[in-house]
Amino acid sequence: MLAAPAAARTSSTCWPDIHGVPVPAYDEAEHAVWRALIGRQRALWPGRACDEYLQALADTGLVCERIPRLADISDRISSHTGWQLVRVDGIVPDDEFFAMLAARRFPSTDFIRDAADLDYTPAPDIFHDLVGHAPLLTHPRFAAFFQRFGEAGVRAHKLELPARHALARLYWYTVEFGLICTGEGLRIYGAGILSSHQEVGYSLSAATHKHAFDPDLIARTDYDVWHLQDELFVIDSFDALEAGFARWTEQAGLSG
Repeated sequence: MLAAPAAARTSSTCWPDIHGVPVPAYDEAEHAVWRALIGRQRALWPGRACDEYLQALADTGLVCERIPRLADISDRISSHTGWQLVRVDGIVPDDEFFAMLAARRFPSTDFIRDAADLDYTPAPDIFHDLVGHAPLLTHPRFAAFFQRFGEAGVRAHKLELPARHALARLYWYTVEFGLICTGEGLRIYGAGILSSHQEVGYSLSAATHKHAFDPDLIARTDYDVWHLQDELFVIDSFDALEAGFARWTEQAGLSG
């Protein structure tokens, strides 16, 4: 599975309209978990999360006291870029995951982790999917990159190209654990960092090795999902992310 566990999802190829999917009857304990998670992340983001993410977070209305409806967040995202959420409940095969991205669909779970798992959940929950991933789906340049990522994945799996194995690493070091250089210093845009209490501070500390964005190097760099991430890659802008990935896909035979 691509970038497991962060992209672990299950779905069917029909991708039902999210407006017709029943909303779980969350109890007060589950809403309390959401409040605890959003409250402590909100205290960490200023001066660490990139401005594009913070603006997108406001646009999607995700800083709220109760678990939001996927359909409501999907509508807000769609109004900006045409991306939509698809409700899933487990692991999505790589080929379907890529097909979703290529169609501007992002798979999201709708369950919330237990209170005992605030710091880490081995399976992605609604907090990671919505707070980590959903906001930047409203950003035109990131949205274009993400769609291109899906298109490259579809082609890689259809043609069984060796480069398909590199896509998991590229996903991990950009979508999940990416940093961006800004006029104010390094900032975070990766969903796996932004939704993790421990990773936010650690990622920007001197304990991590930060490399300039280099798709060829990333494609050769392994990662370990069970530990804080020591190796990180820094983009100069979302334009540079999109352009760099486009060049890599062309060289790897994944474009066109």
